[in-house]
Amino acid sequence: MANENKIGVFLCECGRRVAPLVDLKALKDLVEADPAVDFVGCESFSCLAPGLEAIRKAVSEKGLDRLVVAGCEARLMLKKFEEQLAPVGLEQGQIDIVNLRGHVAAVHDLSPEEMAAKAAKLISASVAGLRALAPSPKEPVAFQGPVMILGGGIATYAAAQELIRRNIECILAVQSDEYQDELRMLHEHYPGERHYYGRMEDVMQEVDASPLVRRITVGELKSLTGRTGNFTVTFTSLEDRLPRVYHAGAVIACLDGQMLNQGTNFGHDGKTVICHTEAEEMIWTTGVPNGKIVFWINDHEAGHPEFAYLAARTAWSIGRYMREHSPLTRVTVMYNHQMAIPLSAGERKLGRELGITWVPYDGALRPTVQAGYLTYCDPIDHTEYEMPWDKLILSPRRSVGVEVTKMAQVLGLDTKEGQFLEHHRTKVRPEMQGREEAFMAGSARYPCDLHEALRQGRRAAQKTAEIVERANQGQLFAPRMVCVVDPAKCIGCGLCKEICDCGGIEPVEGPRANSPRHVDPMVCTGGGTCAAACPEHALTLQNNSTSQREARVAALAQRLGPQEVAAFGCAWGGLAAADNAGVKNLKYDPRLYLLRVGCIGQLDPSVMARAFLEGAPGLLLIGCPPEDCHHSYGLDHTWSRVNLIKKLLGLCGLDRRRIALAHADLNHPEQYIQACHSFIELIAKLGPIERDAQTLERLQGLYDTVNNARVRWVLGATLRRPWEEVYPGDQRHALAFDKDFMDVVSEEFIRVRLAQLLRGQGRPMVLGELSQALKEDEDKLVGRLGEMVSEGQVARIHKDRVAHYLMRS
Repeated sequence: MANENKIGVFLCECGRRVAPLVDLKALKDLVEADPAVDFVGCESFSCLAPGLEAIRKAVSEKGLDRLVVAGCEARLMLKKFEEQLAPVGLEQGQIDIVNLRGHVAAVHDLSPEEMAAKAAKLISASVAGLRALAPSPKEPVAFQGPVMILGGGIATYAAAQELIRRNIECILAVQSDEYQDELRMLHEHYPGERHYYGRMEDVMQEVDASPLVRRITVGELKSLTGRTGNFTVTFTSLEDRLPRVYHAGAVIACLDGQMLNQGTNFGHDGKTVICHTEAEEMIWTTGVPNGKIVFWINDHEAGHPEFAYLAARTAWSIGRYMREHSPLTRVTVMYNHQMAIPLSAGERKLGRELGITWVPYDGALRPTVQAGYLTYCDPIDHTEYEMPWDKLILSPRRSVGVEVTKMAQVLGLDTKEGQFLEHHRTKVRPEMQGREEAFMAGSARYPCDLHEALRQGRRAAQKTAEIVERANQGQLFAPRMVCVVDPAKCIGCGLCKEICDCGGIEPVEGPRANSPRHVDPMVCTGGGTCAAACPEHALTLQNNSTSQREARVAALAQRLGPQEVAAFGCAWGGLAAADNAGVKNLKYDPRLYLLRVGCIGQLDPSVMARAFLEGAPGLLLIGCPPEDCHHSYGLDHTWSRVNLIKKLLGLCGLDRRRIALAHADLNHPEQYIQACHSFIELIAKLGPIERDAQTLERLQGLYDTVNNARVRWVLGATLRRPWEEVYPGDQRHALAFDKDFMDVVSEEFIRVRLAQLLRGQGRPMVLGELSQALKEDEDKLVGRLGEMVSEGQVARIHKDRVAHYLMRS
């Protein structure tokens, strides 16, 4: 029977680095024997122009719509093949690469025929994955509405200026009708920037006068829904507090942090001891004070030495302004000797001319504020001195602020108490993400000066303008490997949103409490741990789905020998280390068969269970080093899933050690080899899994259990980020939770096996028959059968006063 999909396989000699080490003729015969393969070709160099031309010709003439290239590293070559073969209709996801050179030829001491046999198994797994592919169409992204700049930060004007210069309409959502008011209060967020006010006012005037800019005065941000190109933004009105709804194609958040005084701990009284913002306000209202002005850069003592540079620059700017406008003012800057003076050579010269003195103090001893004096220890002679002052100006205390935090939470940004909004970024290639989670600018992102805030605003506008222009030209498409939600399956539980770190998942507005989710494809990075966690399988990583990974591992497991091991390697960690082992010709045991996965967190427990169901005696998962995941804590989440499989293996009567999680650094391939060696030795000691009827029944129960909604919900609710210590429910610690989780797994393991048996028999069965068939105590079955009866899943019929159980249709 002809295949619905046409799959081609190209074998690459790779300049004699694959052939003659691998018998390509024997390999070609083995691959051609696979009924799923429609064409097999062989090229000297598949990645060079002649090889690529031959592949394009075969694709066109044979009508191939999926392709396996068996040659070298997918990490290095896959993107090239996707670009070169796009003109003949092959998109991302329709091409896979098997690394014959790095995972077979260069790392094993086998005969060419044995090399070919191993290569054939890896290629068969790749073919099976492509056969299970359900390719998605290209999804264009259209922009409906102008760009909205919200948050009220000063970077608003830099962003708007950049947009109007690119002829792009924008809405400025601010809380003041006049830009002059914002300029007047700028020192509250950016003190010491008076030298920039003239240029800042020019920018504001240009924006205010532009016909492309619509200025709206709004209250509190209430909601942001939709996706890239079509957002709905709701504010409260400043007048009547009623909701005001606006539509925008893109959103830029310009958020300024707040500055507070250091409190009485440093002697602050708001009169003689003040902070930078109060000093600026004093200059605005009463002018430059005369007398001895001392700036104390006390950020080290306040516990934030990282802010000392900004505070010192601000002290320099304010002190310079004071000296230039009041010859009767004497300015001294006291700084911790651990920091360097943040002045250029020209500024140091100007400081000497103005008489501004920089005095270091020994950071080991905190200066003491006294009436009219600051006592400090000299770092050179270690002697105590007193610095007289008439005004003592402290560094400010920097924070995001309550109102900005609320707005950030509405925008879906990751907010943590005491931290700024600059968040952990997924470390993926540019083509894997359509845009950043949020185009953000301002000192709430991280503390910065006015110049940096404006630069951030321009940069955010440039990035926004790039995607708007591409959309207007019809050239903006969503990345292909992103998650999609099936609204018919989604129950709106929110687990995916909780564990997704890229910020691409949002609820759909609707009357129901548990509204389905949707994914912004331009934000999703394709990490996939959210899809692997969904209790209802409502999330799918398209063009790289769980079904494909199941098909790959099933095809491989069916072909493995008794002591051969299946493995998955993360493209950023385990797989990369394996590639480098091949580059360095490091030898290791050939009984390990490595499959590629974009992130170890993509592996649904069903993929792990399928490996054992189809015949694998062991499964090794090799991810990134801890704390170095390129996606959303994939290694941490995989640990929980592996723990589930271990529990189920124990319930099946099998050794829990048959599955293991490891990690390897790509720069240290010896770590990968050691992990492989240790695991293969263990599996060799344990021996193969007996494939008798009882074991097969239990392995099927294992597979069904990991697809059980209750088990998946409890597992998903525990997928915590590394710093989280709270467990769901009433459990107060990890051990308490693990015991409860084990109870849930045990209960559902019995239930799915009962359902499987009753469905297979298709007749009423008594308790004794069920107990004998499942090799389980009757006491374990009674409770589960009662639950299944009360839920309507099983019918209970009494004959001769004996209960019989029958699966309902």
